[in-house]
Amino acid sequence: MSSTTEPQPPGSTPRAQKISYPASHSKLGTLWSRSLPEYSGEYPVGAVDVEFPIPKQRMGRFVHKKVPGGEAGIEIDTVLFTMFYPCQVDGSREKGALWFPRFGPTINGFLKMAGRESWWLSRLAYVPAFPAVYGLKFPVFQRAPLLPPPVDPNGQPGKWPLIIFSHGVGCSRLMYTHICGELASRGYVVAAVEHRDGTGPSAKVTNEQGDEKDVEFLRWTDLDWPDFPEGEQPKDDTTLRHDQLQIRLVEMEATLRVIRELVEGEMDPTSKARNNLQASRTYDWSVWRNAVDTSHGNICYAGHSFGGTAALATTSDDRFKPASIIILDPATQRVEPWQGTVHCPMLCINSEEFTDSEEYDVLLQQVLPTCKSDHHVFSIAGTTHPSFSDVFLIIPGRIASWTGLKLAPFQVFIKTLNIIDQFLDRGDDTVSVKWDMYQLGSGVTGRPKKPIGSPGDCLLQAS
Repeated sequence: MSSTTEPQPPGSTPRAQKISYPASHSKLGTLWSRSLPEYSGEYPVGAVDVEFPIPKQRMGRFVHKKVPGGEAGIEIDTVLFTMFYPCQVDGSREKGALWFPRFGPTINGFLKMAGRESWWLSRLAYVPAFPAVYGLKFPVFQRAPLLPPPVDPNGQPGKWPLIIFSHGVGCSRLMYTHICGELASRGYVVAAVEHRDGTGPSAKVTNEQGDEKDVEFLRWTDLDWPDFPEGEQPKDDTTLRHDQLQIRLVEMEATLRVIRELVEGEMDPTSKARNNLQASRTYDWSVWRNAVDTSHGNICYAGHSFGGTAALATTSDDRFKPASIIILDPATQRVEPWQGTVHCPMLCINSEEFTDSEEYDVLLQQVLPTCKSDHHVFSIAGTTHPSFSDVFLIIPGRIASWTGLKLAPFQVFIKTLNIIDQFLDRGDDTVSVKWDMYQLGSGVTGRPKKPIGSPGDCLLQAS
């Protein structure tokens, strides 16, 4: 899987620069600009939200203590995702989409996650949150037409490669707009899934009849598992995360199925379901037909934290056949003991905070021995777990440093995207691939001691 930017012969002058990074990012975050940074690839980026009905099913074995006799699990009847893609633009279309569209419910959800639910606390939390995120936008052209992909080396119509991205616990699909937009600006279609599994602070579901309902954050302490023997209820959130992982895999499979129907022209434009596709009545999907590669075995799955766990889980699930996976700080203890096999190429990029954890040990000791294809594990010095999300691009740099971040927030993305570019643009020569990846980091064996290097240093786990 590679971007559609044609490689240039060594030593030649590129016809169009693939990446052009700005020199710096404001130390005030987005406080004055009210927009996340521009993307650095050669293509303008479009975005469209898609919510589509899927067969109704209940997932999970848990019941809520506050709803005695209620049905177990979570009902899933739609899938929601945002597509980031190379787009066509004209002078009449404005750039910018709201980054934080559900301000009140999301703030309340964060307080629930922290176990601090109260009316006065929610109002107090609005004071710092409102100026930080209200009206904040990310630099995409909403519902712009898809840019036709370049022709392939044989002169035939090309297809944009597809990446399906899964967010972490306490996040949403829009917490990762920068990395998704950067990938789209390089020639990928990225579907960022909104998981309605109770891991996000707040999510909304709109069913086929147009009815809306909220899905709130689930705390394991509020739940019971009726099939567990009395006195043997879970002691932590692990059992809940196992149930939620299965929900995520259903949502990721459904996301691919909907995209496939859109680009292969299988969706009847006159059907009731088709009319419930968000934005379908005003958005022209015809330009998407045969323009995205949705072939089984050609898709990259990616994610951060628990989303990285979901991407990793696709490698050992018969419903998926990943071309490759990209996992950022994967929550490996959620799949411990790991009993799968990673047959596809794998890229894992970790923060220093994650590298100094037991989950990193699980990655090295349980996951890596099962990798049957090329695999690369990087760590970036001076970074923390939230570094891969949009958060540190938004808040002032001084606040980010108080949380332990020692590298400028924008530099985290430069380092991360340099590694991802090399991985996705790799060839078939395994020796050359390893050599190219070795140029990006210093070799290390096992868990390195903190500090793992000077801020910005990249370490590559020996394999």
